[in-house]
Amino acid sequence: MVLEIFKRALSSLARNRARTFLTLTGISWGVACFVILFAYGDGFAHAIQLGLSHYGHNVCVIWNGQTSNQVGGQRAGRRVRMEMRDVDDIRAGAPLISRVSPEIFREYPIRSANRVTSAGVRGVNHEYGLMRGHYIQEGRRISSEDVQLGRRVAILGRDMRVKLFSEAPALGEEIRINGLSFTVIGALQKKVAMSNYFRPDDQCIFVPHTAIAALTSTRYLSVLVVQSVNPAFEDKALMQVKQVLGRNHNFDPNDERALIMNRWRFMQNIFDGIQIGMKILLVVIGILTLSIGGVGLMNVMLVSVTERTREIGLLKALGARRRHIRTQFLFEALIIAAIGGFLGYVFAYSVSMAIGIIPFWSTILEDPTQQADIHLVISTSAIITAIVTLGLVGLFSGLFPAIRASRLDPVEALHYE
Repeated sequence: MVLEIFKRALSSLARNRARTFLTLTGISWGVACFVILFAYGDGFAHAIQLGLSHYGHNVCVIWNGQTSNQVGGQRAGRRVRMEMRDVDDIRAGAPLISRVSPEIFREYPIRSANRVTSAGVRGVNHEYGLMRGHYIQEGRRISSEDVQLGRRVAILGRDMRVKLFSEAPALGEEIRINGLSFTVIGALQKKVAMSNYFRPDDQCIFVPHTAIAALTSTRYLSVLVVQSVNPAFEDKALMQVKQVLGRNHNFDPNDERALIMNRWRFMQNIFDGIQIGMKILLVVIGILTLSIGGVGLMNVMLVSVTERTREIGLLKALGARRRHIRTQFLFEALIIAAIGGFLGYVFAYSVSMAIGIIPFWSTILEDPTQQADIHLVISTSAIITAIVTLGLVGLFSGLFPAIRASRLDPVEALHYE
């Protein structure tokens, strides 16, 4: 019975080809707009997330501050200066901190075999690259042995690698930092971080903090970089850090000005809000566009009910029940929606492949890889959302006309002109 009703629905659609084609066009256009907008939102979210990941995941950069409270007889306004011993004390006294690295920043003249420039030099430990989103393009990261032995090894940011060596091999080559020789052991990928401090990482050179001691005093840290075991525990983890540093430097852990904390989570929350707002906007626009096609489908089905009033009366006179009439009109609406959805997806996929990438961060950061631009890739979530939305639109668009057709009085329907 269901198969017979399905065949009758197809036959009815085939008799009105022009109307069916125009309705399919409206549905297809709505689906294509919906999927493309969804793909744009996904691409935008990916670009934002990539920029945050290159700054570092769940990272907090702690700066020296100035006390605002009097503690233990110490005057307010005293400068807090973190020291190397604080790193070991945090490891021992802050169990919610998974990684911690000192950072000593200086700017020095840099010389390779044939070129001279200047760069920011960062003295760090082996955990720093893991926290700060350092993706190695060639070579390796700084190891714990490099730090323990004070090896004069260096990792080049992308811009520094190009400035010093262009396309020539860099691994194993010697560079001179303020006159001292360092061996290049690695080079970073192009970073598209949306936030930096001191200098962008692309314009820096990274060396063990034990090796930078030959260039400058390492007693006081420029900043301290920490990472909590889980973003959910970040507040408690940072309070543990404040308590350790408060004991070491004699300040109140609740003094907000004693330490300045730049938190990854704060930036993540801001961009999460932007992403959610944009996605909601794009989805609403897509649903409204798709609903226009649904309204057109409903109008066509209502016209079809009126034109086929005598046919409906004849079917009822021959024994067709309300559910049979209702099912046939629902099938017609859902068939149009399904075919229109498929054609819309094909069109959206073709457009996405043709456009490919929409410039975003690459223009600002001069990134030839375009890794943080908006890539129009149709995700599984976009397809599922489109299918569910289209199914609901087709169902509601066909339901009212189907109910109206099933309720026609057969006697009146047979006499309808």
